[in-house]
Amino acid sequence: MIYLLNEGFAEKIDLIYLDPPFCSGAKYFQRVESNEKPAFEDMFRGEIKEYLAMMYPRLEVIRKLMSSRGSIFVHLDWHIVHYVKVLMDEIFGYENFRNEIIVKRGRRKNLLYQFKSIDRMHVANDSILWYSKSVNTKFQHPIIRKKTDAKWMGFWSNINRPTMRYELFDFVPDRGQWKWSNSRAFKAVENYRFYEGTSANIPLQDYWIQTGKRLEFIRKRPGVKYPEYWIPPKSHVILDNNWTDIEAYSYSTGYDTEKHVQLLERIIGQFSLENDLTADFFCGSGTALFVAQKLGRKWIGCDSSEAAINVAKGRLVTSDFDLIKFV
Repeated sequence: MIYLLNEGFAEKIDLIYLDPPFCSGAKYFQRVESNEKPAFEDMFRGEIKEYLAMMYPRLEVIRKLMSSRGSIFVHLDWHIVHYVKVLMDEIFGYENFRNEIIVKRGRRKNLLYQFKSIDRMHVANDSILWYSKSVNTKFQHPIIRKKTDAKWMGFWSNINRPTMRYELFDFVPDRGQWKWSNSRAFKAVENYRFYEGTSANIPLQDYWIQTGKRLEFIRKRPGVKYPEYWIPPKSHVILDNNWTDIEAYSYSTGYDTEKHVQLLERIIGQFSLENDLTADFFCGSGTALFVAQKLGRKWIGCDSSEAAINVAKGRLVTSDFDLIKFV
């Protein structure tokens, strides 16, 4: 990282994904057919001060390498994530924290059933800390494919905004708010009344399609306290920070800590642009580099494990890259 800084890469990297040791003290292997050989050892078994002393200067340099619109995603688990969060608040700024993303650990069996009593619950998730370089950076909505049916939902919200309390169907709420501005709501009421008067013999969804999929609808049903607004069917939804719909780990290369292509496709695909420069400074088996190449991003990766470098090189055989070795 210091080499990159000295070579003119300050403020040049647009997205960084880090999968550092988890402060677990575990040994990790690369499995090939029936054999296994050491890949790396997480030397930090609860040695929190030593771990943070390792991470702090690296994160400081990373911040200097990040572009003005850049982001960093740091993948950790329960061992050390809360300490690193405090560290990153200091280095990147508390205001630049975006999300803690919850990811599913994978297909490991829950071995607790073999014991009569337990001292803790099974851990089913990792965490990814997302920070930006600048508080002013905005991102496109992260979208995933998910089909949902049309439905009616209550038009009242318990968020307390007095300016959004107006008369609708002869009723003004004394707390909370309506979900839309009054002009938008009144137009949606008119749309539904027109539908009832002219086209109620066809399903509302068909009418919405026939009218160009642009109209909004609000109605009031007898016996229901608040009006309802219609949510049309969707093929995509906006992603939140709960990513348990995809796998965090993969086992395609036999490398113990290999991250899943799905996970890196979501991070790199949603939060960087084509031709952006991405980096992974604990690249392991090279998933982030492989995905960056696949998605048309430039990439830089490094690792201290010779086994990791060999696996990553094998996955990038179709790429034109220069390998620089530091001894």
